[in-house]
Amino acid sequence: MLSKQKVNAKLLLSTRGGPRRSSSNNQLNAMLLLISMLMALQMSSVSGLLCYTCTYLEKYSDNSCVVDANSTRVTDCTKKYCTIMRQESVHPSGKVISFIRDCLDKPLYLNAVKTDSTFKTFYRSCTTDLCNDSDGTTSATNYDPNFGASENKIIKGKRH
Repeated sequence: MLSKQKVNAKLLLSTRGGPRRSSSNNQLNAMLLLISMLMALQMSSVSGLLCYTCTYLEKYSDNSCVVDANSTRVTDCTKKYCTIMRQESVHPSGKVISFIRDCLDKPLYLNAVKTDSTFKTFYRSCTTDLCNDSDGTTSATNYDPNFGASENKIIKGKRH
């Protein structure tokens, strides 16, 4: 009788142990799959907006920043906009004094041309990868026209 109890106990343990191991293996595989998916999502969210970044000043002889964005550095930015700032002299007209390709959260102007007695300055901003590849004289087509709108709040007050 004792030997029958031992045999039954062994059978019970073997039938319970088998599915438990399979279940724990399935749980482990599911957990590893979940962890790998989360890591993949995190890696993709780490990547930011790709922008060309370079600087040109009139005194430098290398004007590749102005004429060929593809020959400049590409930066993985954590900012909202790729930008161009092109500053030309008014007299003589069209001579590039400075040129900057960059990435910014809050550009001074999204798309504007400002002129004073000395300079004509072009400000361009856009929101897709490598969109700041132009010469800066034409407006960008993919920028956020509502930029900064949340900062313009109307606060009710007393009428005088």
